[in-house]
Amino acid sequence: MQKKSEMSDLEILGNLPVRVDFLLLEDLFSHFKSPKKKIFDLRKKGYLKSIKRGEYFNLKSKFLESTPYEMIANSLYFPSYVSMEWALQYYGLIMDRVSTVTSVTLRRSNNFKTPYATFSYQHIPKNRYPIGHITKMNKAGDHFLIARPEKALIDYVNVRTKKLIVKSDEDIQEFLENDLRLDFSEFFKAIKSEEIKELLPFYHRNSKEYRILKWLLKRKEL
Repeated sequence: MQKKSEMSDLEILGNLPVRVDFLLLEDLFSHFKSPKKKIFDLRKKGYLKSIKRGEYFNLKSKFLESTPYEMIANSLYFPSYVSMEWALQYYGLIMDRVSTVTSVTLRRSNNFKTPYATFSYQHIPKNRYPIGHITKMNKAGDHFLIARPEKALIDYVNVRTKKLIVKSDEDIQEFLENDLRLDFSEFFKAIKSEEIKELLPFYHRNSKEYRILKWLLKRKEL
């Protein structure tokens, strides 16, 4: 039989950080006969999401609303980094508003709906994962992983444009300008030739990703 607690489950979780570990939860729910089973039940209810062994993402934390979406995205599904549409919007490089926080991951593709936003994760091959992302820090001193602008674009091409056929420079410009609605002026200010070159070896020479990177490099160096 469990002992009485002065606080409800939601009150306990509400006062905890966004990321919590098993030992802390086990201690706080020690008034239950089996704290381990209690933590399992909280996961089953959707209050906690497993990040990795012994660590959880607390969807009932009162600190969640003030936590940057990018940090939540990194924490909710690990390993991952923010990329594609959300990253391009973060840098102010696309004209359309994005509502889903998009990331890429080494794990299988997945989606999480929270009271604050929907978080989408797309799998990419492990040889393309370690390159092209950086650590950013916001004004509050929070750190998170996000793709550089050119990698966010290429991740988008890799994941979202399976039917895209690139036969000419005109095809590339048409796609970027009219389909993706990329702000060319700001985009070319944000990218660097050496960082584009860094990505090239990771894509086949006949792939649309490689051709787009070469086109970007040519335009950047004009």
